[in-house]
Amino acid sequence: MTAHSKTPLSLLAGLSTTLREPVLDAMLDTTSVAVVVDQDELSGRGVLSWRVLDASGPIDAGEFTVGDDCGACQLIESLLPLLEALVARQRWDHVVLAAPPAMEARPLAGSLVAALPEIVVDTITCVVDAVLLVEQLSGDELLDERGLALGPPDRRNVAELTARQIEYADVCVLANLHRNAAPDRLYNLLLHLNPRTTVVAADPAGVPEGPVARTGLFEFDAAEAWAGDLASSDRVQPSGDGVTTVLWRSTRPMHPSRLNDALEDIVSGVVRSRGVVWLANRPTQRVRWESAGFSASLGMLGEWSDSEHLAECTVVATGMGLDPARLQSILDACLLTESELANLNWNDLDDPFAGLL
Repeated sequence: MTAHSKTPLSLLAGLSTTLREPVLDAMLDTTSVAVVVDQDELSGRGVLSWRVLDASGPIDAGEFTVGDDCGACQLIESLLPLLEALVARQRWDHVVLAAPPAMEARPLAGSLVAALPEIVVDTITCVVDAVLLVEQLSGDELLDERGLALGPPDRRNVAELTARQIEYADVCVLANLHRNAAPDRLYNLLLHLNPRTTVVAADPAGVPEGPVARTGLFEFDAAEAWAGDLASSDRVQPSGDGVTTVLWRSTRPMHPSRLNDALEDIVSGVVRSRGVVWLANRPTQRVRWESAGFSASLGMLGEWSDSEHLAECTVVATGMGLDPARLQSILDACLLTESELANLNWNDLDDPFAGLL
């Protein structure tokens, strides 16, 4: 490694620390160093434990204290100087960072790119459990209910975290595949959620059967563009093995009360959906639509820009056993009718999302 070369870093994410270990071993070689962060003591003692190891064995260990604020933010702030110090030793030519289960790769990667110019993010790898994947993507259980929240303000659910980890990964490792009766369905599901990813199967011992580090696959600008692209035709993959992705569009605004009443029906059978919607009582505002499992959320994206010739609604939804016609019918029923378009003062519509947007 020359004095001016950047050190590649491979980032490992995933909910299961047990399944993470054989993948971590596969990411390491004789010239790699690993930083492994665990959150077993977070709910009890308010700390994240970390350990540093290489091929020769353990090197160092310690703890990061997490307060009542953003746990992910505090983790990143604590990790950066540790990683910087390891790279400065110029003893290894590759760093592996194993994130705690509830950490998303995107904020970590963004901070590494912005704050550590001596490091280049090389690969984002996510390990998923073939036995639990559908369950993890389909419910509404909060991370806090599993003791996995990164601090008190963390109100994410398991489905949201699982989907985001998959969506940002260059490589998805399917572990426990030998215990699943429909492996092709899981392959398709992962590719519908992230067509950019490379799916690598793990053997019965959990060892990945393909490259999971030093792949050179990560491109920050492309990853950010993909993560920020809420709804486009690029997200629609061919249906197969019971997995379907639907693209729905309309140039009419949505009736806020009818949308609110239909939320449960919209997410039924949908594991993940993203998009931008136009609420009739908010004619100038772009509203983000996102769902994971049984939970849906809306948020502000700013105003429609002058370059957007027409406000519209666009939603991309992925599900298993999903009936596209049914979903499109439910969404269509949320739109303003012809008479409402002509006669209603849209600003006077009841707003069930007041205080949320």
